[in-house]
Amino acid sequence: QLFKPNPLTNGLLEKIRILEQDEKDNIQYGGELESGDAKPSTVEQYVALLEPVLEIEGDLMRIEVLVRGDLSTKEDYLRMLDSVDEIISKSIFDKIAFKKTFNAYSDNIYYSDPDRANLYLGGGATPRPTQSLAYLMRNDILGNVEDVRAEVPYLKKEIGSLNAGEKVILGDGGIETDMVSLVGGANEAMVKYIKLVPPDELKAARKQMAE
Repeated sequence: QLFKPNPLTNGLLEKIRILEQDEKDNIQYGGELESGDAKPSTVEQYVALLEPVLEIEGDLMRIEVLVRGDLSTKEDYLRMLDSVDEIISKSIFDKIAFKKTFNAYSDNIYYSDPDRANLYLGGGATPRPTQSLAYLMRNDILGNVEDVRAEVPYLKKEIGSLNAGEKVILGDGGIETDMVSLVGGANEAMVKYIKLVPPDELKAARKQMAE
């Protein structure tokens, strides 16, 4: 037989390959990668996977509005921090859940081309430049988010020790904090990440979320 069937196109073998790789990923990456069995196959599915990322985008934008608001007194800041805490404490901002949300949309590790499907099992899968950049942006967002999460209780404690109605001074001569720059950094990285999204998918996802 001149052209033999590619064994990797066998459905059962493909399922076994994915299950084996999922097990290895869960050990190596702590469960942050999406299952290969969940790889989307239509534009509609990619749009659905993009929506949680856009919800994170919206939350980060709301946080920036809060931290850059017209704040003066102890009470102003504590109300702001409570609002920020309510948003940033969502489970979607937990490290594994956060990475998995982004990875579910942007990962391309499980190749649809069966002739390349065995590369990943052999450790030979190489992310595309766009995917590598997406990882960098995701990690930049996450790093800032984790720092904001740590900054909130610190500021609550420091500001909470002030007298009622006392004016809050941040930075030189006051309470040291990088809150504004951290939130700004997260949003700047998110803007760069969103620029990597195919325009049609982005437009469709935003439209669907607005309905």
